[in-house]
Amino acid sequence: MNGFYWIYLGMLGFLLWYDRGREPSTKRLVYYGAGFFLILLFVAQDDSVSIDIAEYMRQYAIIPGLSFEQMLSHKFELGYVLLCWVLDRLFVSDRVLLLVMSLLIVLPFLLSFERETEHPMVALMAYLALGMYLHGIIFWRQMAAMGILTFSYPYIRQRKLVPFLALVALAMLFHKVSIVFLGLYVVYNIPINRRLLILCAGLSLLLGIFGRPIIEFGIAFIYPRYTKIPRLNMGGETLLALFWVVVLLSYWAFRGQLQTGKVRLPFLMVLISATIQPVCFAYYNWLRVVLFFRIALVPLSALLYQRLFCTIPGNPVLALVERRVPRWYPKAVAVYQSRWFPVFAQLVMFAVLFVWYVSELEGARYLMAPVVFKP
Repeated sequence: MNGFYWIYLGMLGFLLWYDRGREPSTKRLVYYGAGFFLILLFVAQDDSVSIDIAEYMRQYAIIPGLSFEQMLSHKFELGYVLLCWVLDRLFVSDRVLLLVMSLLIVLPFLLSFERETEHPMVALMAYLALGMYLHGIIFWRQMAAMGILTFSYPYIRQRKLVPFLALVALAMLFHKVSIVFLGLYVVYNIPINRRLLILCAGLSLLLGIFGRPIIEFGIAFIYPRYTKIPRLNMGGETLLALFWVVVLLSYWAFRGQLQTGKVRLPFLMVLISATIQPVCFAYYNWLRVVLFFRIALVPLSALLYQRLFCTIPGNPVLALVERRVPRWYPKAVAVYQSRWFPVFAQLVMFAVLFVWYVSELEGARYLMAPVVFKP
């Protein structure tokens, strides 16, 4: 069993501990304890996890010796470059870079899950089960940018353009693809109805068919230096299916609640992911764009859990049971009122998400690096 499985099992322990807690302060302590457990594992890794991390550490040794002009032309964004420059002058060990990046990546999401959902521990487990933590370990700059963008969510809802643009600009200092988030601000108030879902499904189909010529055209005019790089196609059909299952399930479960509130934003982000993800069939690097919106699967999973398994009045599942098989309705209500049901529902939900994520790896064998502690 590789490292990722052990991390998953350890987090299940935190989840059970969280559910046993009665006081909100105890639950909050366990939640942040689980978050800092993930931060500790991030810091404890070595640079053999991936070539991305090896390159980050190599550049950390190079950047401090560069002139400011050379920093401006560095292949990494200026925010990350300046961060490395400052850390090298303040600290001796290169391990501090891992600590700072882990805080920049994990902590904003911890705060966001607590702010955006009623069950932050469920969101944190979904963050792990959906592979987002593993993405964070590997794709430092992008996940740091995505963490910064979580602070823009309230400004999108409140239609406060200036602070929203400031946060997007800050995120672009770590990953320039953050600019795609501007589109979310534009479409936020679009009416959510069946017509929109049909339109997005049709567009998704067209992108799946014509994705390659679209990508080739864009690269030829925007990034001509990439024209000789092969366009990798690494599948992603299971990811596309998951997007649409979550979209349709959310549309059914949150009837009447999608126009306002905390559900609207993550729903639109997942819908955007479902619409544009087929381009990945032609160009795998497009996943870096999808990832900015895919993160919404995490809070939306927690919101769906609350809606489907933690409420009785207005619960769509119970309403369906009452309408289709009314004689089972009292038994279904009794099950919902039992103490074991929420925990059972969580375990089933995370098992499904985790099995999906493993299947998304297309049979590839991903081994976590040994956990080592360096002085």
